[in-house]
Amino acid sequence: MIFDFLQKMRNHWLTLLQVHLIFVLLGVAILGPLFGILLQFAVELSGNPAVADQDIARLLLTPLGMTFTVLLISVLLAISAMEMGALLAVAMAAEHSLNCTPLQATWYSIRHGMSLLRLTLELTFQIVVRTTPFLVVVGITAWYFLTDYDINFYLQQRPPELWWAISIGLLSLALYAWFMGRQLLRWCLALPLVLFGDLPRGKALSESERLTAGEIPELVRVFVVCLAVAALIGVIPHLLFDIFGGWVVGSPYDRLAPLIFMLGSLIVAWLVINFFTIALGLASFAFVTLKFYCRLGPEIDKDGVQTEFNALPRLALDWGVGRITLVVLAVAGMAVFAGGRLLANVRLDDTALIIAHRGAAGAAPENTMAAVRRAIADGADWVEIDVQESRDGHVVVFHDSDFMKLSGNPLKIWDGDLADIQQQDIGSWFGPEFAGEQVPTLAQVLEETRGRAGLMIELKYYGHDQQLEQRVVDIVESAGMADEVSIMSLKLQGVQKLQALRPDWKVGLLAATAVGDLAKVDVDFLAVSARMATTRFIRRVHASGKRVLVWTVNDALSMSKWMSMGVDGVITDEPALAGEVLRERAAMSSAERLLVSAALFLGKPVEPGEYRDDSP
Repeated sequence: MIFDFLQKMRNHWLTLLQVHLIFVLLGVAILGPLFGILLQFAVELSGNPAVADQDIARLLLTPLGMTFTVLLISVLLAISAMEMGALLAVAMAAEHSLNCTPLQATWYSIRHGMSLLRLTLELTFQIVVRTTPFLVVVGITAWYFLTDYDINFYLQQRPPELWWAISIGLLSLALYAWFMGRQLLRWCLALPLVLFGDLPRGKALSESERLTAGEIPELVRVFVVCLAVAALIGVIPHLLFDIFGGWVVGSPYDRLAPLIFMLGSLIVAWLVINFFTIALGLASFAFVTLKFYCRLGPEIDKDGVQTEFNALPRLALDWGVGRITLVVLAVAGMAVFAGGRLLANVRLDDTALIIAHRGAAGAAPENTMAAVRRAIADGADWVEIDVQESRDGHVVVFHDSDFMKLSGNPLKIWDGDLADIQQQDIGSWFGPEFAGEQVPTLAQVLEETRGRAGLMIELKYYGHDQQLEQRVVDIVESAGMADEVSIMSLKLQGVQKLQALRPDWKVGLLAATAVGDLAKVDVDFLAVSARMATTRFIRRVHASGKRVLVWTVNDALSMSKWMSMGVDGVITDEPALAGEVLRERAAMSSAERLLVSAALFLGKPVEPGEYRDDSP
């Protein structure tokens, strides 16, 4: 069976690629924006222009959020189902020697769109029902083993409770994978039953289960081999791409033009390789599924299917010399365009500020006076700290909810008085020279940074805050340093509360993930995770008059990349390194800066000597 379907795929590879291309374009042009509209509608109903991190979790847990989540998953599955339907139509035409062009296969699938949508909704519901018990088990496991102390303690110290939780989680995942994998194989004929079997509504899944009874071992064997072959075919060009990419990045360039073209060509090649790999995987699944359907399912009405194909005029694509030439020219143009876009991301002026994350946390214990002093000595423009309230109303500088990670004490910050909190040694874990370092107060850190560096204060919320925003305002104003601080938080409501107290203060929102347009949030700056800080995002936020900070960046290559992309600040545990990178970039040529961006795109760890000169 496997060699037979591979032979048929080889004979129809061009049609399959064209079908995949049609649905990629269809998804970008129509279904992608629809997905975004539904997402934005859900966000606007929340009352904010965007939601981030903690607010996303709250939104998803509401009835409205759950409804939109299920709807969006169904839309995504419907997109995939329609493409799979078109590929199945090509496979069926190949199996029975019917005439079918890419557009006819696409139209055939679209005509069955409502049936496919109903199938995907039912499939989504069935998957959710079967997934819920496993999520409950994982949730109970996490609650039982991982809620006594701050999560950072478990991640750093890795106590037995963590390994118990991981073991139970992995066992649950393995059982879930076996259970759901077996169930999905039993449902694998549902799609062709809808397309070719004329089944009544809601019967496809149960009928597929009936037809595949006793066939699971054969289904597993064929699908595993099929996926392994597709994966192998995909890995080989990626390896070649990696080798060639390393050669391009490592070669010397005297002029910028050939470098731009070579890098642009690599980007296009990367996109093409991914396109072929995905198309091959989907096509393999379609041909294998069709083979099983022909053996196990009802007889296909070939004449009826051909009639439906012919409902759209046969628009065969003649890939002659002219069209091939146009494609080659288009690819060359895309290479130049992609290289130009990469060049556009490289700024020649560096305006990024250095923001020391929890002080110089790479050189001293985080959020201590030692870390603050080291950050100032290393030339940080701003020192970032975390603050929360003690039981007796003091604002202390500390990140976690308890001391388990730093001193092994389970004391919660909100359960301790200042005297109890400052008895904790939070320096010895980092090194003996820091023994005796205590939790500082916000007032102490303000006095240390006065006139030497700005202070960026992150408000931490663990559900036990009293008057955090008001107390921070009072302490800062008592020190007379309102113009030397900025405030930020992951919690938008906390940011808005502080804005209501002091509308003229500089405030920002922290975000690792977001739904909606963060550029519309009423803040002065956005501090986002590195994966969110795309060129498009940075430009959109800048166009709205806000600054963009990126966190947490601790290697020289990544620092240089974000500086090239125009971020306004780099939040780092290594402020000294960031200062060195800024000085080195001042002596770089355009080609060297472009190579830095390209190296990160290609995943290449470029040594400093390979992309910058001998400047100090």
